[in-house]
Amino acid sequence: MRRPTISTLAKELGVSKMTISRVINDRPGVSAKLRAQIRQVIEDSGYAPSPFAQNLASGRSGLIGILVPDVVSEWISPLLLGVGEEANALGFQVLIRSTGRGISSDHKSQKSLVESSLTDGMIIASWRVPAPVVERLAQRHVPVVLVDGYFRSPNIPWVSSSFREGAAEMVRYLAEIGHERIAFLSGGAEPYVALEQLGGFYEGLAETGIPEENAWVFHGDYLRESGYKLGRDLLSSPERPTAIFAANDPMAVGVLQAAHHLGLSIPEDLSVVGFDDTLGAKTVPQLTSMLRDLYEIGRQAMRVVIDQLEDRTEPGEVVQLDLPTRLIVRQSSAPPKK
Repeated sequence: MRRPTISTLAKELGVSKMTISRVINDRPGVSAKLRAQIRQVIEDSGYAPSPFAQNLASGRSGLIGILVPDVVSEWISPLLLGVGEEANALGFQVLIRSTGRGISSDHKSQKSLVESSLTDGMIIASWRVPAPVVERLAQRHVPVVLVDGYFRSPNIPWVSSSFREGAAEMVRYLAEIGHERIAFLSGGAEPYVALEQLGGFYEGLAETGIPEENAWVFHGDYLRESGYKLGRDLLSSPERPTAIFAANDPMAVGVLQAAHHLGLSIPEDLSVVGFDDTLGAKTVPQLTSMLRDLYEIGRQAMRVVIDQLEDRTEPGEVVQLDLPTRLIVRQSSAPPKK
């Protein structure tokens, strides 16, 4: 049986397609008696309006785009789950594009997606999108939101985590269990969130009275490989820390691998902690980490975009959310040897 259309309904009822459309969209110009008759036929036939046609009529695509570095990273899955479920609840579809991680990432294709009319709004969850592209979107009043972000602007909405507070709390935890020689492996010397974590690390040192000369700071790139290299270099030196705090879980896993290759036991010889809690329960030993609610970040990011699209924000209002983190203590951390 063929799916009913406006044309077949109009032919069956002996009315124009415009009349059917007026009833479907609850517009005036149709008598109450005929309106009731048309609604009954629509219900009996199982007719459902085409979302594509409705979007065309409204001047929208019904799509929200999201740019991610890749679709296999540990933090992407919970983020996309939150984005997708909130989009579904609000009646939108999600278009996902990977920008890649390398320096050869195609900025031109990213620009064509974010500046096209293909999507009604954009969630930028990749650092590979240049700041000027995002700023142009905001200037053109295109609904957009940053997730975390390589940069921050007072004019661009974002949804992220309390990186500074979370990093400071991790240092306080390590100090409380007796560590006085702590290394921090950051996510880089330039990204905004990496600098926030570094600031939190130094705040934690100051709060606990640990002198900065008893601390190490090395810059990585949030990838496991950098955690391994930095960890191996650090642990091969004559003077080494009793605890290593990595800026995310993949870097912490790299440190665990380096320690294993050097014959060190975790946590007996070294405590290792991470951030994000995307891999904490999957490592051996299980990793102490700072939990980020990536599912909720995804939900909130989608809501921020839709609120802009539906004009639910006040003129000039820029929503900028940093959701709280939570310490999850597992087997990779313990008091240092006496």
